[in-house]
Amino acid sequence: MSKLPKRIGLIAEDESDIESLKELLKKSTGKNNLGFKHFVGRGCGKIKRKAYDWAKQLKTRGCKILIVVHDLDKNNHDELHEYIEEKLSPFVIDETFISIPIEEMESWFLADSKGLKKALNLEREPKVYHNPERVKSPKEVLKKEIEKASGDTKIYINTKHNSIIAKNLDINILKSRCPSFNKLYNFAVSKI
Repeated sequence: MSKLPKRIGLIAEDESDIESLKELLKKSTGKNNLGFKHFVGRGCGKIKRKAYDWAKQLKTRGCKILIVVHDLDKNNHDELHEYIEEKLSPFVIDETFISIPIEEMESWFLADSKGLKKALNLEREPKVYHNPERVKSPKEVLKKEIEKASGDTKIYINTKHNSIIAKNLDINILKSRCPSFNKLYNFAVSKI
């Protein structure tokens, strides 16, 4: 008799983050039958205000794991993590993880140029970023790299392309080049 997967609650800034996160978690764990429930903040302010209430609702909807993703943007990492942790305390879901991509989730996508080329059927590979979490404004950089690598035939739209990109990324490259992703990966493989 096969064991049913744990239902995973996700809280993130927008739908593209949720869809990308689902793809990355499936690839990280090697499990395609994961169950997800989610809330979308439509920006970071609402996540901070509503995280605890949403966590309670996700628990009542059967979630045994909670992952909250909040872009670092221009914040101090430790202060932001502590603030979100305080907003979620006391944890209503024991297995709770706060993921803070440095500076945005799109920095993770810059880590794998081959994955980007494959995902969007680009003419050539975009520039390789060995330390993508040091890139300022990664979403804008990603847009420029995609345009260049496509010969200006593709326009990057995060809401349309992020989950496609996430589905094609090499998890080992992300782990080695993105410390914030590596933390999420370690949590996922140990808890999901």
